Formats: sequence, structure tokens, C-alpha cells
Amino acid sequence: MSLEVTVKSASSLPNVERWSKSDPMAVLVFQNEKKKTKVIDNNLDPEWNQSFTFALSSPLGGGDKLEVKVYDYERIGRNRLLGETNIPLGDVARAGSTDTSYTLKAKDGSMSKAKINIAMAYKAPEGAAGGGGGGSSGGGQEAGGDDDADEGETVPLGDVDAGDEQGEGERLSGEGGKTSAATEQARHKARQKRSARSQLPDKPTDFQVRFHIIEAKKLIGGNLQPVVKVICGKDVEQTSTQKGTNAPFWDEMVYFNFKVLPKDMLDKVCEIKVLTANFLVKDSLIGSFKFDLGLVYDEPEHCFIHKWLLLTDPYDPSGGSKGYLKISIHVLGPGDEPKPSPPSISSDNVDIEANLLRPSGVRLQAGTMSIKIYRAEDLPQMDPGYFEGIKKLFGATAQKELVDPYTVVAFAGHKGRTDVIWNEMTPEWNHQVNLGVRFPSMCDRVKLYMKDKDKIGKDDYIGTTYIHLSEISAPGDNGFLPTFGPVFVNIYGSPREFTDLPDKYEYLNMGKLPGVSYRGRVMIELDVKIGKLPTERHEDIKLVEQKKLTPYLRRRKYKLNVAFDSATMVYPIDSPVEFEISIGNYGNKLDKFVPATSSTTQPTNPVYDGCKYHYLPWLDTKPCVTMNCDWEDNTYRIESLNILLHMTEKLEAGVKAVKDIIQLEDYDLTEAGARLLVTIEQLIENLEQPMPVLPEQGFTKLDVNLRKYRMGELNTILYEARHLLQAHGASPDIESNLYECEDYLHRLYSLCVEPQNSVPDVVIWMLSGNKRVASHRIASHRVMYSPTAKARGKDSGKMQTIFLSPPAVEKEEELKNRKERSQVRLQIWLGLAKYQSEWRNETPSGEVAVYAETYENQACIFGKWGTFGLLRPNFSDARGKRKLKKEYFVAPEGWQWHNDWFINPELSVEFDADEGLNSFQEDIYEHEIRLPFTGWGHHEAYWADVRGDKLMGRDEKPLTRDQFECSEGWAWSTQWQFDLNGAVDEDGWEYCIEAGLGGWASSERNIHLCRRRRWVRTRVRTYDPKVAERKIAKRQKRIVEGWEYARLPNFSYHTTEHTLDLARRRRFHRKLINVDPSKPPIFYFAEEKKKKKKKDEEDDDQDDSASAPRMFLTYTDNETHTYQLRAYIYQARELHGRDKSGLSDPYGIMSFNRYSARTNVLKANICPTWDQTLWVESIKLFGDPSSVLQSPPVIHIEFFDKDTIGSNELLGCTKAVPTVRLNPKTPQPRLDWYPIIRYTKPAGELLAAFELILDSGDQMMLAPPKSKDGKYFIVPTGIRPVLQKTRIEVLCWGVRDMKKYQLLSVTSPLVEIECGGTVVRTQPIKDASKDPNFPDPIISFDVFLPKEDLYAPPLNIRVCDKRAFGRQPMVGTHVIGSLKTYYTDPTPEKIVVESFGAAQDAATHPEPAQVEAQKQLEEEKLDADPDNKKESPFDWWSMYYASGNDDTKIQPEYMEEGYDLLKMFHTEVEEQFDYFTDFAETFPLYRGKGSRDPDESEGQVCGYLKGAVKVYPLPPDGPAPEKILSTHSVPSTSAEECVVRVYVIKANDLQPQDPNGKSDPFIKVKIGKEKISDEDNFIPNTLNPIFGRMFELPATLPIDRTLEITVMDHDLLSANDLIGTTKIDLENRYLTKHMALAGLPQSFAKSGPNKWRLQHLPRELLSEVCKRRRYGDPVFHSPTQCTVNNILYNLDEIEASKTLPKELGEPDQRLALHILNGMGLVPEHVERRSLYNPAYPKIEQGTLEMWVDIFPKSLGPAPEPVDISPRKPEKFELRIVVYNTVDVTLDETSFVTGEQMSDIYVKGWLRGMDETQKTDVHYRSMDGDGNFNWRFVYPFEYIASEQVMVVSKKEHFWSLDKTVKHLQPRLTLQVWDNDLFNPDDFLGTMDINLLCMPEGTRNARSCNINMFPDPGNPDQKLKGRMVSLFQKKRMKGFWPFYNEADGERVLAGKVEMEIEVLTEEEVQLRPAGKARDDPNMNPHLEEPNRPATSFLWIMSPFKTLRFIIWRHYKWYIIFGIILVLFIILLAIWIYSAPSYFMEWMTDTILP
Repeated sequence: MSLEVTVKSASSLPNVERWSKSDPMAVLVFQNEKKKTKVIDNNLDPEWNQSFTFALSSPLGGGDKLEVKVYDYERIGRNRLLGETNIPLGDVARAGSTDTSYTLKAKDGSMSKAKINIAMAYKAPEGAAGGGGGGSSGGGQEAGGDDDADEGETVPLGDVDAGDEQGEGERLSGEGGKTSAATEQARHKARQKRSARSQLPDKPTDFQVRFHIIEAKKLIGGNLQPVVKVICGKDVEQTSTQKGTNAPFWDEMVYFNFKVLPKDMLDKVCEIKVLTANFLVKDSLIGSFKFDLGLVYDEPEHCFIHKWLLLTDPYDPSGGSKGYLKISIHVLGPGDEPKPSPPSISSDNVDIEANLLRPSGVRLQAGTMSIKIYRAEDLPQMDPGYFEGIKKLFGATAQKELVDPYTVVAFAGHKGRTDVIWNEMTPEWNHQVNLGVRFPSMCDRVKLYMKDKDKIGKDDYIGTTYIHLSEISAPGDNGFLPTFGPVFVNIYGSPREFTDLPDKYEYLNMGKLPGVSYRGRVMIELDVKIGKLPTERHEDIKLVEQKKLTPYLRRRKYKLNVAFDSATMVYPIDSPVEFEISIGNYGNKLDKFVPATSSTTQPTNPVYDGCKYHYLPWLDTKPCVTMNCDWEDNTYRIESLNILLHMTEKLEAGVKAVKDIIQLEDYDLTEAGARLLVTIEQLIENLEQPMPVLPEQGFTKLDVNLRKYRMGELNTILYEARHLLQAHGASPDIESNLYECEDYLHRLYSLCVEPQNSVPDVVIWMLSGNKRVASHRIASHRVMYSPTAKARGKDSGKMQTIFLSPPAVEKEEELKNRKERSQVRLQIWLGLAKYQSEWRNETPSGEVAVYAETYENQACIFGKWGTFGLLRPNFSDARGKRKLKKEYFVAPEGWQWHNDWFINPELSVEFDADEGLNSFQEDIYEHEIRLPFTGWGHHEAYWADVRGDKLMGRDEKPLTRDQFECSEGWAWSTQWQFDLNGAVDEDGWEYCIEAGLGGWASSERNIHLCRRRRWVRTRVRTYDPKVAERKIAKRQKRIVEGWEYARLPNFSYHTTEHTLDLARRRRFHRKLINVDPSKPPIFYFAEEKKKKKKKDEEDDDQDDSASAPRMFLTYTDNETHTYQLRAYIYQARELHGRDKSGLSDPYGIMSFNRYSARTNVLKANICPTWDQTLWVESIKLFGDPSSVLQSPPVIHIEFFDKDTIGSNELLGCTKAVPTVRLNPKTPQPRLDWYPIIRYTKPAGELLAAFELILDSGDQMMLAPPKSKDGKYFIVPTGIRPVLQKTRIEVLCWGVRDMKKYQLLSVTSPLVEIECGGTVVRTQPIKDASKDPNFPDPIISFDVFLPKEDLYAPPLNIRVCDKRAFGRQPMVGTHVIGSLKTYYTDPTPEKIVVESFGAAQDAATHPEPAQVEAQKQLEEEKLDADPDNKKESPFDWWSMYYASGNDDTKIQPEYMEEGYDLLKMFHTEVEEQFDYFTDFAETFPLYRGKGSRDPDESEGQVCGYLKGAVKVYPLPPDGPAPEKILSTHSVPSTSAEECVVRVYVIKANDLQPQDPNGKSDPFIKVKIGKEKISDEDNFIPNTLNPIFGRMFELPATLPIDRTLEITVMDHDLLSANDLIGTTKIDLENRYLTKHMALAGLPQSFAKSGPNKWRLQHLPRELLSEVCKRRRYGDPVFHSPTQCTVNNILYNLDEIEASKTLPKELGEPDQRLALHILNGMGLVPEHVERRSLYNPAYPKIEQGTLEMWVDIFPKSLGPAPEPVDISPRKPEKFELRIVVYNTVDVTLDETSFVTGEQMSDIYVKGWLRGMDETQKTDVHYRSMDGDGNFNWRFVYPFEYIASEQVMVVSKKEHFWSLDKTVKHLQPRLTLQVWDNDLFNPDDFLGTMDINLLCMPEGTRNARSCNINMFPDPGNPDQKLKGRMVSLFQKKRMKGFWPFYNEADGERVLAGKVEMEIEVLTEEEVQLRPAGKARDDPNMNPHLEEPNRPATSFLWIMSPFKTLRFIIWRHYKWYIIFGIILVLFIILLAIWIYSAPSYFMEWMTDTILP
């Protein structure tokens, strides 16, 4: 089964090349598979004759199309589209083969002359195959069929047969060929999904969801009142209710607006329900469809257009289809534009199956998703333990676990949860949740979250995780259904530490942003069974199944080792800093339930680096941490993932290298081909490597399926790569082969997913005291060790640089407080414990030392240090919570002591406060005290430091300010002066009650007894070797003592003792030596505790009884190497302006390791050129230089704006990796651009280069060159760019819309241009309010610029305002970051005009007077032509509809007569002509703080500059070329008065503003001060109004350059609402060479619908255009021949094959117009402009179809306007005479007679109109026949040319305005059974489209249901022909009723009737009344001749007795009467017999 396509040839292709012809190449796309032809060079009529074969997975359907595009091939840059077409394949499927020419559409959608000849052959299938869908259905047994797997059976856990997977690693064969189309389609969709979602921001964003509800078909039920309800998340909207139909037509819009995180938006579940409304009972559901918005967003253009939804019953998924709903859906984010929808027309002939919203051939199947939740581990504390301490007082020993967890599972709107397990951190639920779902599912994510049950208040989130179905299932040939586990799933969220306060990071636990801390894990299993629905939502897991978990709970010992190298860029923190490494809950030092491990570095005080940051002074003693942990064996999964990542990253690097080569301007094709060849060979080599095999046990069903799927995909890629390698060697097509490699890359990325990795991530925390400050997460697979190199994690055992930052913030405004807190360089190794020895092989050189640690604590009481009054143990840990005496430490098993205890103080003790500084500000405080009610100065002042300690000399005597000595090695540079910068009074004093209590105030009060002021003095460093030696000795003394001091034990410690210090401590270490590597160095103190009986020890609360030692990596001098760093900072561009002027004073701070340096501050610049080298010498790095070469430290540069007042503001930061030069032969680095990021957003770029040079000492290293002033180093030659002389020409046309500056208007602006250090200025404008153009607009200057465009400096544009007193403040700036796009060829185009000399006669060259006379004559003919007075059958709307896509409204006669068509632009006309920037661009001017992105900072724009820039290099020798811009090449700068006409046709898809989901739109137009409001003509209750309005306004260009068109919503009581606005730059249209003043018509007509409407005639326009383009004057040889630009045009040849309308004008004018139409001018058009609302920025609020005409008054009076008033409907009347019914369904059974019967009546209505008319009732029809002779009369309004009925009515009785709708004329007739006491019974219906209805049959026998088309039956054969009633006027015959209550059409009866339509005039001539009322004529209706049995029994009792009772029961009645008489006689006889008998006896016995 295949489709063979032969591309033969093409003709008349457009030429898009400038110097040659196009190089066409055809591209075929079918089912996401692309084929390309060869390239035909320089040919517009190419012949390819190439054949291609498409493999088909399913038969061709009616909706299948072949997409054909023809491109102009470009070796550099993107290929340009020449034409395209979509070929329906329905004819090919039916005929088997075709050979046809197809017309190509141009890029803008219009039909072109180009054609392509294609032959196709279709090989029919022997059988059809279903395809997978959406990642939720697949191939094999899981997807369908009759196998047991479909019945719900699953393979037992742990017993999945691995088959051939055991043993050696399996290699790929590379055999198997191409994959199926279904697999390719699945790959394509996955690629689209990744591409679309990767561009979304990670912050709350505006979204709009649009639902266009069009129509429904085949709804199950009869006489429905359908309504659609759309539920999107928690928001609900609904449509109007349609009346009595199962095929309703709505054509309504529903909107939803959200501002949420993108991932939350795409996870919103939408449900579309179709219900039937009933006033008596609740709305009943017909069917529904459910999906998530991500399904729509992943589609191309984020939309579904005119898709049919299959409606089903969610409570009965196996119940089949409940109908179909046709909709369009758009999910619009910022910048997205909705795709235009085709016209919404209800048609009976639709192919639903071909456009159904599900994969073709896939049946939605009911299924059960079973989620088994077994157990959880490591859950954090969630509840406070208020009563735990009280319980201990009463002897309680057991401590309650303070968490009450339960788990919730949610998918596609369904939820299930486990029970709550109270007080348990390791709960076991063993619970199964069963969710009923339908597959393929439209939802992708299963949400799993745990909560803590709270008895009071809402439950708290513990954590959230997601399982993506697309990751645990696969589509295509090797696909499988979703399956997962059993496996542990790790959950991340906020920090684990419990606090009684609300968790400010709870949004992390809710899964809104990535978590920062491990919060537990839960073991689950997921399985999907197709074919069965769950019988129970919840059930317990059986014990047998629980025992099967044993293989999955087996743990193996892992080892995590981390070696720290440096910690820099540490922000100032009061407490010492330490770093914690944790994996899972192992290593969490703040969790008391975790055993002790060596997981943290030693607490260290940060040291200032002398420039900006702090660092931890680890130097040659690097901390290490290590820990043991137990996890499941994930070796197979992690190794497989790492192998895939390895080959993917290699391929990605190769593809990037090829792209980098191609992007060069003059790249070497051979070099690119060779690099691509190496990339393909590396890919094949990697694919041929063996993949890991499954383990013997512990693998899951997903492991088996995923391995099979991966092997199949990799085998396919290998097969294709081998063929690509052969093709690349034969004919290296770089572009095509690179595209294939990118496709391989995307496919490999889709395989790099391992959802079952249960080993948690490694988390690095930065701690300050007991507070977590910042963190970083690293995926465990990235650092996992494997013996196989390619299966090893990318960062395993490698030195890497990470940045620690606080948790992600939920709100964007909080980003400013979220800064990176530290840069850490470390080495992480994670692996099985058996590979522990490999860790040392990968660690840098150095010795690993392990130390036991304890702290000696002392307190100061009465000035003496000792243990008395100590608040913590004498010997303890660093926190003072655990007693750790030296004798407690016993060497652990496998370890022994190396030496005795020694003092090892904290590393920062070695550093002074001025460490690293060359300048230091010393400060002292002058203190004064007084007694109450006395003045200052009575007591002697004293001098103290900031802590209040008196300054003491060496003799222990107090010092004064003048006695204070400068520190050794320093010298004073300033004098003492008091500081006035703080909160002090004018003399610098601050006041308080008591100095020791603090609370200083800046103003004096009577209660204040103390005051102080700060004196400061600056000192600078002087180098003295002797002083340095004394300082070293002093430090050594401090180290020997080792004391650290603090005011209280829990306060921050420092190295210098102060007066108020009451606590001190020092650290003791003792080294350990490892004897047995398998034994951990953990100290246990349980035995020591038992020996202690003292009370204080009994009361001491020890949380744990184990302690971990400290580990360090120490280096010797031989392992220390010296480097120097050179950072060449050349320039930056497009930085943010942070000053009010819109500029900044930028400088940069570079941080590298523990060193930092600062650039110069450049004033008032956002594109600074520093040209500076930051040189850092004597950098000490430890370890082998080869490790530095492999992984060099990262350079971090932050940029700030220097502010005089306040703190400097961050401009952004960037990161770079230096080039490591271990020897001088290594080439120097090149300058490159590095992106600057500010709070996750781009904030500019930095041009720089960095090199790290090893200082081996063998040779002298020259210093970089210095600047001219010698103050700094500059970028040396060889790295700085090479310059060349370049000319820059700037056209400063004028300024526009300038905002006020400092409350004054900008009246006299001038422009300052700066580039490369050269500054030029324009002359100022005299008065910008009268003429905003510059009098002399051209600036030209020569400057030296880099030869390479990459290094070109920006062009800075500054606008200043010339004001009084010589002031010229800057009022706006603009920066052109790259001049590449402005480079121009200065050589003018040589144009040769052919001269015809003396052969031309006088008629060829008429005199000017003759030309003027001829012009006046033609204008008079144009105005006075009598034909112009005739009424034409066509209007402007005829041209509009003929030019559009709505075939139903096209008048064929208009097309047949050859009239013009409009150019329908689906976007703004500016987009079609490069925004009319050929003359001048509009540059936004910025002022104030913010970025320079106009889309994000509209408030920063302060005006606009119109101008142009031309850049071209000058030759080094010879004369310079002529300037491009000159005074004769630009028009006049004077103002121009114009008449502007705005034609607004209609609006589409407006945003609703009223509660009813509609709007009442009207138009407002504004130009300058001129405004027009059309509120009086608002159109009520519509979102798609047809305005048909023209607005004329005067304007003066360029003052009134902006045309603003606003669509408003009319409100009666409140203010009108803004819907949207669009703005048009009229000046650009006026200045462009495309002549956009008014659209150019296609033909020159004197009258009719295409009458000429421009100010100039075509010949005048042609002369003007030729003058502008320097073509020379056009030469007319005759009225039908003309030469322009050396090309001869002949009118006869042009019009030879055209149908010409009769109103055409003179031949010479027609010829001139034809020439103009070929010059790229703006044609007569209609443009579609987007509307935007500031409340929803960058989201389209609808579109406006319109055009604008501009008529300059200098060119003459404006012509007559075009009449675009909406067409007015005509009055018609529809008459229906119902004569009889036949064979109507008998719905009732007579309870008296038992006969089948119906009381028949017929009712009908026109759709959209409320009036329903009924016949009388034909009672007691026994055979389905009914007689009526009844007339229905429906007056309506109708537009014949558009074939629509106009309905104007109020939607509700309270509505104020009527709603106008344009509907198809559809008649609904129904037959009913009348019931007296119960509701009437519906019997049947017919829905008649009056434009396309079947002809009635002559007799009832020929009438059947095949007369009406059935949308659900594509194989139906229609009977009879379809006709239009408006053409036939009158029809009579029989038509069928049908019923679709059960989904199938069933004949319900037949009706004989006459139907006709009449115009208003015919109604007056042939009147007729309703029913049989007067006037009863045309035709006259007699009373129906009904049988005597037709009557209502309750109204005719005698007839009831006669025709019902007597007719059927007369014998029973007679017999009953006889019987009654007999009984009466018998009763009388019995009554009288005894008396008679006694009389007889008396008479006889007693005579």
C-alpha cells in the first residue's frame, strides 16, 4: 500500500532573484514525510521528472492531502517560497491514478500564473491497519486485537520474560528499513510538542482560549433542544439553545482569559458537553469530549480548525458515538496570532471521519487506569509537637511521628485517594485506585500528590509529582500502552524543616515550580487495561501481590563522595557558612531522624576578596564529604540513559559545529561537508555500540517495553544514517543532510527519558547557622559512575562549577530578591560501594585526611574565662548541642589514630578585616554622656569602636582620636572627619538612653543620656617586607591559641576579643588513618553514656548517639600551580538603562575563583566600549593542570549601574569559560559575544575573550599594553578587531510623538549620532509642533569599524532638546546593536533606456499642452460617461465576495464578465511590503529605567525617530564612491495636507465584553486632534459585526501621522468598554516607493463597479514611478505599445487571453496600468488588522477588515468615495401548504380497542425565527394517513446575492436591542402525535435547506429517506436531484419524515405538500392567509375530507359511542343486554317463587 508521486515539471514560476533567475526545487509533504526534488538552476520552467514513493499505514481517505511547495534554492540563507498548493487525494483514491496540472498559490494566498504538473498512482491496500494515537495507544497486543492482553490480563510483577535480553549487550543491526507513516507522525508530533513548549516562559503569562462552536451532526435523540457547555478548568461558558433539531448550527464564540504559569495552563482539562435543554427537567447530557489544553497548544499554530469531536457518554464509554460537534479551538499566548478560519457554513454533505479529532482508524476504547499505591518513605514532619515535651514529663518514651499522610491521584478530571494513616512517616497503604478513562486519551499527565491531614484547617501539601503518559508509553510500530513500576517516585518541594509559621514555599510542594528539597518517596505501580471499565474506584491490594514487591525492594549500597575546591561569590552573611550534600534524606544534618554522616563542610566565616564578594578561605585544605546510602539497583536504567545522552550530546555538538561553519559569510563548503561527514560517522559508531541488558530480576514491564522501543528506534536511525552516509559521499547536499541529522537529534532526545530512576537527585545546600540559604539540584544519573565510559554520567568524578540560589519565586516581582548566593566548584562521584576505589582515581591530586572534631567552650564571668556559668557542654560539637569530650572518641572499627589532639582554628582566623584591600576606611566613635537635666560636655568624652569597646593603647590606657595609630603596612591618605551619611543630626551626633542598649536616634530628647558620632579616615596599603613578616608571626600566634569570641554562645563568632564578649571556643582535631576501606568513620557514644550517672548528664537531651568526622583534601606545594587570568573586556551592547535619562553608568565586576576585578565606569552609556584587560596574577590553583584544562573554573561577570546616591543597580550577569593555555603555543582566544541575563531575561551582550595562562616560570610573560593615561590595561593587538575605513550615512527625517521632558514639551530637538568614538549632530528643528522634520536631514561621516560584522560596534542615537540658556538635555535614546543589516552596496544600478531616435513621429512625443488637454478630456469622459449613470447589477460587495474564500456568496456573473478582484491580505498590508521601510524606518526612543524591548517596556518609549542608515566600506586606495543619500534623492520635508478615508468593512472574532458573551461594537477613528465616533450605529449582540462604514478625516503629514482605529463596546449605563485598537503610520504609506496612498486597480474602467478612483490617471502615475526609480520617461510608440526601462510592452498581447468588461477606458491608460501592476505597487486590497487591548498585551482581541485611502490635496481634489454600505435584505414570504401525510408512525395503542393509531399534526418553523406554526389535528389515524389542507406562511428577509436569511429579533424579553443574524434559510417540519393529558409525542422531522433541497416525488411510494443527505453515512446514494427553491420558486410533491432517536435514520412518515417562495411584490399580487383563513386563495384550501372516525373523543361523546364502542362491541352490548334481562327475570322469579310456591302448597294441601 503506497502512493507514488511523479513531479514532472513547472511553468511560469515567479523570479525572486535580482541578478539571475530562480533555482526551483519542489518539496512534497505527506503524512509528515518530506521528499525533495533536485535543484534546477536558473530556470523558471523547470523539468524534474522525479518519482517518490510514500508508504501508507492506512488507506487514503477523503481528507488526505498532498502538500506541494516550490522553493528558490539558496546556498546561504533560507530558501524562498515560489508557490504552493494542497492536492486532495480523494480522486486519486477512487481513480487509482491521475496526471494533472495544478495552479500554485503565492505566498500571500493569492492564485498565481505558476503551475506544476504532477502524476500520482495509488496502490490500493489489501487490508487496513490502525495507527497509534497520542502516545496512549500503540502497536502490538496492547493496542487492540483479540489477544488476552486486551481482556485486562497483565504479566505478574517480577516475572516479566526478558527473552533475548539476557546475556551480552545487544548490538544494533541497522537492518529493517523505513518506519511506518504512523510512527513518523508520532515522532513529528513529539517534536512539535517540545518545540512549542520550550519557548514558553517560566512565569505567570496571559493566555486566551477561544472556542468557535460551529455545528453538530447526528446527535442521538429526537426533538432535541441542544446547547453546548464549555468547561475550561473552573470556568464555564455556554452557547445559545437551538430549537428542535439534532443537527444544530450555532456559529458562536466562547472566550476564556487566564494569567497563570504556562505549564499549569497547558494542564487545564477542558470538557465540551452537548446537552438538551428542557424547561421542566434538568438539562440532560447527550455527549461530551474531554482533553487538556496542551493537546491544542502542541499543534501547529496552537489551534484546531474546523475539527469534528466525537461525542460519547462519559458514564457509558462503550455506548458508542452520541454525535459529532464541529469546533475550532485556539490557545493564544503572548505574540500568537490566531489562524484565520474558513467560513462557517452548515452543509449536509460533510466527511466527518476525514476530519475527526482523533487518529484516523483508531477507535476510542474504554479502559481502566489502575494506580497501585504501596508505601511511602522519608516523609517530613508536618504537624507541631506541642504535647511531646509534656508527655516526656510523665514518663512517655515513644515519640509520635508528626505527619498524617494520604495520597491523591488525578487524571483527566478523575480523582482517587488513599486512606489517611495517622502519625506515620513511613506509611503503607497497599491501596489501588481505578480510574475509568478512554484511550487514546487527550490528556497526558497523571498528577500524584501527598497531603497531610489536618483536623483543623485545610490539609497541607507534602509534595507533588507528575507522570507523563508520553514517557511511559510509545506510539508507532513498537508502541505499547502506558505502564509504570512498581518503583519509588521521588517527591521534591520546599525545605524539610518544620516551622509553626506558614510555609512560604508551599507552592513548591504544590508542584507549581521545581522543588529544592527532597520530601520523600512513594512506591506506585500504574497499568492500563483496554476493554474493561472499573467496577470499583477503590480496592485493597491483595497480600499475594504485596509479596511480589520483594524483588523491587532490594537495596544496594551506594557511596556519595564530594570534594570541594572553592566557594566564591558568597554574599555577606553574619553566621559561618557551611555546605551540605544530601541524596534523599541521607546527609540532612538538620533532620534528627537521619543518622550522622560526614555530609557537611566545616563552618567557615567568609573572607572579603577586596573587590565585591566574599569567599571561603579553603586554600590548600579542601573539605570533602562522604556518605553511605542504600537505594534500589538502577544500574541498567541509568547506564542506558547515559549511553543515549552521550550519543545525543555528541551528535548535537557535531550539528552545532556544522551550523557555526555555515553561518560564516564566506564559509568553505568542503570544510562544512567534511565536518558533517565526521558527525555522521561518529553517530554510526555510537549507534553500533552495545546497549545494556536487563538484570535478572527487579525489572518492570516498562523496562522491557521501553528497551524494545528504544532498540527499534535506534536500529531505524542506524539504518537511515548509513544510507545518509552513502548519499553524503555521493552528492553532499549540506542543507538536506544537516536537516536529517537534526531529525536524528530530535528522535534521540525523545529517547533520553528514564521515568523509573528511583535514585534521588543530589542536593547541595548552603547553610548559615541553622538556616538554609541557597541550593542546587543535580540529577543522580549525571554523576553516577559506571565501569563503561560511555555509560558513565556526564559529570561523574569531574570538576564542575555550580551556582547556588534561593528557591524559585512564584511572583515575577520577587525576582529582584532572588540572587545567586554562591559559586561552588566541586567534584561529585556517586556509585556502587564496590567501585569505591575508583573515586580516588578520578579525584584531583592531594591527600584525603579524616579528623575527629570537638570544640572547647568557655564563658566569661566577672572578666575571667572558665567553665563556670557555661550554657553548653565544656566540649561539644559546633552547635553546642552534643557533649563530645575527647575521651568519648574511640577510633571506629577499621580506623586508627594517627596523632594526638591539636588546635586547628577556623580558617578565617588567618585573615584580617582588610584582607585583600588596597584601601580601607577606618572608623571610630566619639561618645559623650550626661546626667539627667544637665548639658553635654560636663563629663569627659571617650573614644570607642562600633561595638562600644573603648580604644585602648598598648599600655592599656584609653586612646583619643589623635592618638589612634595607623596599622602596620598602611599609611593615612585622608584626615579625620565625622560622617554625615547616616541617620544623624547636622553635627553627626546620634542619641540614645544607654549606649549598651542601642536604639540610636538622629534627634535629641530629654531622656537621652548618651550620644555618639562616627569619625572616618582612609588608609592605603604600603608594601614593607618586615611588616609582612610581623603580621605572619602575629597570625601564627592567633592560630596557636585558636580562640573565637562571641557575645553569647549562639551568636556569630569572630577572631578578636571585645569587651562585651561572654563566650569563646576553639576547635580540636585528631587525625584518623583508614585500615579497612569498607568501614565508615562513624563515632558511637552509646557505651560512654551508660557509664555516666551524673544528673546533668541524665538530663542532657542527646538527639543522637553518633558523630561523623571532618574530611579534607590537602595539597602540598608541589601540587600547587600558579596561573594568571586575562579577561579582555572589549564592549557591551543593549544594556538596560537604569537612570532617568534612559542610560546607565555601567561597570563590570569579574569573579574568578577567589579573585575578582573591576572595570572602569563609563558614564551615560548603554553600549559601553571598555577596551580593557582585567589582569589577575598569581592565581593559586591546586591539582594537576590537565584537570584544569579539562574543566576550567567558570568566570562570572556582573554588571552594575553606578549611582551616586543609593546602592548600585544590577544590569545583568554573564558566565564564560576561559581558554586554558598550558604552553605558549596554544592559540589565543577570539572575541565572542556572551549573553547578559537579568532576572532570567536577556539584558544585552558582552564582547569579550578570556584566557587562563599557566605561569611555569620558564619565561617572562609580557604584561598587556596600557591605555594612553596609563591607568588601566587595554585589549592587545591580535585579539582586538581589525579596523577598516567605513562610511555611515544617516537620514534623520524627523521626530514623532515626543513626550514631555521635565514637564516641558520637546520643541527644538536635534539628533546626535555616535559610532566608534565619532560624534556628529544635526541642526535642530525650529518648532516640532508645526513641522517635526529636520531641515537638513542627511548626516554622513567616515569612521574606522571592524572588518568582521560580528565585532561591529553599535550605533548610538541620542535626541536632545535645545532649550534656553544653552541647555541641551537628552530626551531619548536608541541603540542599533548590529549594523550588519544596514550594510549596502554603494554602486548604483545602471539602467539603460533604449532610444528610438528620429523614427518616432510627433504623435509619439506630444507637446505638454497636448498632454494636459488629453488628460482633461479623459477626466471629463470618466466623469460624464453616460454608462456611468446606468445601474450595474454588481456592487462593491460583489468584488469583495468574489475575491474571498466564501464560495456561497460569489456571484458567478461577476467572474464571467471579467471584473477586477481585490487583493485579500490576511495580515496588515505593511507585512506584505516590509513595513514600508524602504525610505525610512521608525526607531523608538527610550527614556528612563528598563530594557529596550518595545514589546515589554511600552512605558519606556518617549517618542520615535524616522530615519534610515546606510553603511558601506570605503576602498583603501582610490576615490570614494558617490554618496547614497543626497538632497535630490529624498522628497521635500515640508508638511502635506491630505484627505484620509478609512473604509471599515467588518470585524472578526472580537473579544466579548458583555455578560452574555457578546459585544455591541462600534468604531472610533482618530487622527491627531480629529475624532469620529460612530456610537449611534453600534451593532448589538455580535462578535463578527459587518460595519460597512467609511470615515473621512483631514490630516497634515507628518504632524498627524498616526491613524488610530478603535473598536468599542457600547454600554447603556456604564462607560463604553475598549475591545481593541489598531494603529497605522500614514507617513510611511505616503513616503514609500510602493505608492500606498490608495490601492492600484487591476483595470482602467470609466464606470461600473471597477470605476477608476485615483487622483491621477495611469499614464501620470507611470511617469511618476519611473521618475522615482530613475528609469527614464516611459515612451509610448502607440496607444497599445510602450517601452519602460528598456522593456517593450504590447497591450494586445497582454489582453489577448482575458475577458474584458465593457466599461474599460482608453488603450494607452490600460497599458500604463498594466505596467504599473508589475512594479510591486500596493494593489487595490482589503487588509486584516489585528486589534490589541492594553489589558491583554500581545494577545489579539479580534481582527478588522479594512483599507485606507490617502489623497494629498496638492495632487487635486479627492475622487468620489466607494459605497461599501452593507447590503439591505429584501422581503420574501415562504408558503407551505400541507395537504396530506402518509405512512406516519402509529405511536399509540387505543386502550379501548387495542388498535395502533396516532393523533397526527404537523408543525414547522424557519430556523432562527421564533414563530412556530401548527396544523390542526387529524385524530385517530389508523393507517398513518392524515388530511390537513393547511397553509403555513413565513415572512422573512433575504439577501439573494449572499444567499442568507437575515433574522432580527431580541434574544430575551428583557433585551433592549435586536440581534441581527445572517443564517442559511432552513425549514424544519415535524410530525407529532397529540396527547390530551401527557406531553405530545415526537414522531419525525425533516430539515430542509431551501438553497439545496430535494425535489418532491410524485407519489408516496417513491418517497424515502434517501432523498435527504445523511452526514453520518458517507456511502449513501442520494435519490433525486437537489435544487434551490429560490430558483424553482415553487415545488409540490412528497417528502419523507425521519427519526434519529437511536442514531440511525428511520422513516417516520411522508408528507404531501406544496412549498413556494415569493417576493414582496408577488405577495401583494397573490395574497394568502394562514391555515384556511382569509384570504383563502392562491390556492383555495377546502376543509379536509377526513373520515368520520377522525374526532376527539372527549369533545364528541356520541361519535365515540357510535364509532368506537358500538362498532367494536355491539355484539357484546347486545349479549350483555340479554344477559341483564335474563338475570333480572331470574331474580324476579327467585324473589317471587317462594310466595307462589306457598300459595300453591296452601291451595294444594289445604284446599
